[in-house]
Amino acid sequence: MAIFDIFKKRTRKTEDSFPNENKLETALRKAATEPASRAAFYKHLLAENLIILTDKANFKEGSRILEEDTSVNIVTLPDGRIPVFSSIDKIFEKGVIQEEVPYMQVTGDALFDLAKGATFVLNPYSDYGKELLPGEIETLLQGNIPGARHTTITVEKETPVQIGQPANYPTTIVDSLKNLFAERPAVNAAYLGWIYNPSSGEPSHLIFALDIEGPHQEITREAGYAAQQLSKPNDIIEFIQLDNSGLSNYFITDTEPFYTR
Repeated sequence: MAIFDIFKKRTRKTEDSFPNENKLETALRKAATEPASRAAFYKHLLAENLIILTDKANFKEGSRILEEDTSVNIVTLPDGRIPVFSSIDKIFEKGVIQEEVPYMQVTGDALFDLAKGATFVLNPYSDYGKELLPGEIETLLQGNIPGARHTTITVEKETPVQIGQPANYPTTIVDSLKNLFAERPAVNAAYLGWIYNPSSGEPSHLIFALDIEGPHQEITREAGYAAQQLSKPNDIIEFIQLDNSGLSNYFITDTEPFYTR
């Protein structure tokens, strides 16, 4: 089972159906059906506040900093998983919980660091939710995207390659990348090709050339993750940043971008 098969999505609605979503809720909903949004979901999951239910602890209402060695009794589901919520409203969706309950609010990264080894379920009573497994959380805390496979290669000398266009146009991958780049203003243009490097020992494969303003590592990583979700496990997909090399010249002079800002 793939990591994002653990999403729950019961209904299909339009964007207008979610006027009061916060950033995490929007990212969660999009990630359920759109691979290009999944890296952003994980980013928001760590950065945004999450809500956990607690026993009636001896805490007064209001904001406070918990002192070291403070014990907090977190409510769990019957199966042992810890329910977490992206907003207070999500606690009461579907009427599963009808009375006021004590809760705490903490950023995702802090919560997951405090409860390592636990399994969480985000918004368990909502149309869109996600189970968060211990290994998945540990990968996030290490600064990586769960399930991502990527290698950075630096070409130190001129290498002859064969480059052209793929025989079978990867429509699904291209459409997903278009959706991602539309939300990343730094991406000026994106190009598609098919490359074979005889000296690498690797089979011919897709290559995407990106024209990005400023640092490109994060966007490239997001794009690679999105493409990976829509490809076969052993497929190779390469991403490069356009520069002054002959390889970049091929894309600029001999092809048309599949995406422009």
